[in-house]
Amino acid sequence: MNNLSQLNQFLSENKQRTLLYLKKTFPALSGDDSEDVYQDSSITLYLNILNGKLTTLTSSLYTYFLRICINLSLKMLNKRSRMLTVAIDDGGTECRTIPYDALEHAMQVNDDSEPRLLEDKQNLVETIVGDMGEQCRRLLIGRYVEGLSWSNIAKKYGLANADTAKSIACRYRKKVREKYQSLAERV
Repeated sequence: MNNLSQLNQFLSENKQRTLLYLKKTFPALSGDDSEDVYQDSSITLYLNILNGKLTTLTSSLYTYFLRICINLSLKMLNKRSRMLTVAIDDGGTECRTIPYDALEHAMQVNDDSEPRLLEDKQNLVETIVGDMGEQCRRLLIGRYVEGLSWSNIAKKYGLANADTAKSIACRYRKKVREKYQSLAERV
């Protein structure tokens, strides 16, 4: 790039292509988020050119620019992912820090009825986890967060066998889904 007009032309020619790529690759990003990533990436590219960091490219300029977009998208998503500290036992003496998406997976909560803000969903999940009994938390976290087999869960928590652990967890998941739906309707 020899001048600013060439950079502007490059960016305007590749804007829609880049935004479509971001939308497809990072569905968790909103349209505004994708625009922000694109703008920040454009500024980063401009500054890299000014500072002489692009004297020799080993890929196309678009590939280099797209890599900047991907890195900034990942940073944005990582900042958003929140963790929840969960008291596993009712006394609160044993705690674990768990990503929200692992908890949602454990509870098999789907909220396809309407788009819901990530923070709203996380608040619902936090409320439900706080209201769970100790056995429920232990079984669901053991299986879906720690990745234990049903037989290991049965042994660890003194249950008769793997089928018993699985059956109890299935009942808990059903209750959690119902509670989530009930709370989601009120929000």
